[in-house]
Amino acid sequence: MTKPAITKTCKSCSTPFKIAPEDELFYAKFQVPSPTRCPTCRIKRRMLERNTRSLYTRKCDATGAQIISQYHEDHPFPVYHYNYWWSDKWDATDYGHPVDLKKPFFPQFAELKRRTPHMSAFVIGSTLTNSEYTNCTGYLKNCYMIFEADYNEECYYCNRIYHSTSCVDCLNVYKCELCYETRDSRNCYNLKYSDDCENCIDSHALSNCKSCKNCIACINLRHKRYHIFNKPHSKEEYETELKRLDLTTHTSIAALRKKASEFFATHPHKNLQQEHNENSLGDYLYNSKNAYYCFDCNDLEDCRYCARVAMTVKDCMDYTGWGDRATLMYECAACGDHSYNLKFCTTCATDNSDLEYCDQCVGCSNCFGCMGLWHKSHCILNKQYSPEEYKDLRTRLISHMTTTSEYGEFFPIQLAPFGYNESIAPEYFPLTKEQAIAQGFKWTEYDKIPPKIAGVPDKIQNDTLSCHQCGKNFRLIPQELAFYKRANLPIPQFCTNCRHYARLATKNPKQFFTRTCAKCGAEMQTTFLPETLAPVYCEECYKKEVI
Repeated sequence: MTKPAITKTCKSCSTPFKIAPEDELFYAKFQVPSPTRCPTCRIKRRMLERNTRSLYTRKCDATGAQIISQYHEDHPFPVYHYNYWWSDKWDATDYGHPVDLKKPFFPQFAELKRRTPHMSAFVIGSTLTNSEYTNCTGYLKNCYMIFEADYNEECYYCNRIYHSTSCVDCLNVYKCELCYETRDSRNCYNLKYSDDCENCIDSHALSNCKSCKNCIACINLRHKRYHIFNKPHSKEEYETELKRLDLTTHTSIAALRKKASEFFATHPHKNLQQEHNENSLGDYLYNSKNAYYCFDCNDLEDCRYCARVAMTVKDCMDYTGWGDRATLMYECAACGDHSYNLKFCTTCATDNSDLEYCDQCVGCSNCFGCMGLWHKSHCILNKQYSPEEYKDLRTRLISHMTTTSEYGEFFPIQLAPFGYNESIAPEYFPLTKEQAIAQGFKWTEYDKIPPKIAGVPDKIQNDTLSCHQCGKNFRLIPQELAFYKRANLPIPQFCTNCRHYARLATKNPKQFFTRTCAKCGAEMQTTFLPETLAPVYCEECYKKEVI
C-alpha cells in the first residue's frame, strides 16, 4: 500500500503543501528534517543568492582600484576583485572565530560573512578576454553584458547563452550564431524574434520549428523552406514578400510579431517543453530520468525541485543554479563543478565535498558554516579543527541548531546578499517593490532613436538614449552598433533590462496546472495557464500534429 503524502502549512506564505513519500526518502538520505516552507518559497529564497545582471562600479577593498562588481558600495562586507580573491594573497581563516553553542548559529554566521571578503563577480577570470562586464561566466572573448554564460564570442546582452558567436538579446540559446531576440533555441544561424527552435537558418518570428530555412512567422514546422505563416512559397515569392515586409524598422517588425502571435494562438502548443526524459515532470527539461518538478534543466537523474542546473546532476533536491557533475546536493544555490554532498550551501565552486551552511568556498571538504575558504577541511566558522574535534563539534552544533529550529532551514532572508529585484528571483516570480517588501525581501534602487539602422552615424555611441518604457538612460557600445548594421536591424528603443524582461514575459510561469488535452481529452500537466485560449496538446497528440 502506497504511503499517503503529508500535508504541511508553509511557514512563509501559509499555503498548504504536500510532502510525498519520494520526498521523505530524500530527507532520510540527507539526514535532514522535512522542510517548513513550500517548494515555491524555498526556490525564491535560493534565487536571492544569485545576482547575474546588476553590475556596479566600486573600489576593490584589497587594492583600492576601481572595479566592476555584483555588489554595490553599500554592502556591509569587503569586496575583492575576482583576480585578487582567487589569489593566494589572503587567507579566509584569518576571519575565523569559535562557535558559541549558547547562541543561535545564523547570527554568528552573519558576523563571519560581514567580515570576510567576497568575490566581485562569480567568474573564471583567467578565461575572460575583453569581457569584464559579465557575471557568472567563463571562457568568453569580446563579450559585454552577458550573464550565466560560457564559451561565447562577440555576444552582447544575453542570458544563459553557451558556445555561441555574434548573438545579441538572446535568452537560453546554445550553439547559435548571428541570432537576435531569440529564446530557448539550439544550433541556429541568423534567426530573429523566435523561440523554441532548433537547426533553423535565415528566418524571422518562428516558434517551435526544427530544421527550417528562409521561413517567416511559422509554427510547428519541420524541415521546411520558403514558408510564410506555414504556407509554402517559391523562392521568388518568398524574396518578394520579405522585401515587402521591410523588417528593418521597429514599426514593421512590431506588426509582423503581433500578427505572428495571433497566428500562433490558433495552432497547437505542446503542454510542456521536454524531450528525452523518463519518468519525469518538468518544463524545459531534457535528457533526464526520475526528475520531478524541475525547470530549465538538462541531464538530471533522481532529482526533485531543481531549477537551472545541468551537466550530469544526480541525487539532488531543492537545488538551483549550475551543476556540472554535482551529486547529493540539498537546498543549495549556485554551486557546482564536481560537488558532492553539499547541504544548505551557496556559491561554492569546484571539488567541494561534505559541506554544510558554507558560502563561496572552493575545493573544501568537511566544513560547516564557513565563508570564502580555499582548499580547507575540518573547519567551522572558518576556524581550523582536527578531524576528531570537527566531528564532535559538528554533532553538538547540529543538536544545538535543532533546538533553535535552525538546522534544516536555508539561510534566513536577512542574510541574502541582494535585493529581490537584483536577484534572479523575479525571472520566475515577478513581484512589485511593495509585494517584495511585504514578503520580507530587500529591494535595491537603481539609479530620440533613429527608425532605421541605415544612415545612423557612428557618433550615436556617444549619445545617451532613453528607454521608451522605463525612461532609464542607456548607451550603445561600438561592437553592438556594428552588429545592428551587419544584421540590418534598427537601434533598440528599450534598455537592456526592459528587453530582458520582455523576453521572459513570453515564457510560461514556473508552475504546473492540470488540464485536458485539446485534441484527445486526456488529463495532462502543463505550464500554460488554465485561461490560455491557444490549443494545448499532450505530447503524443502534439507529435502527430507537427508538420
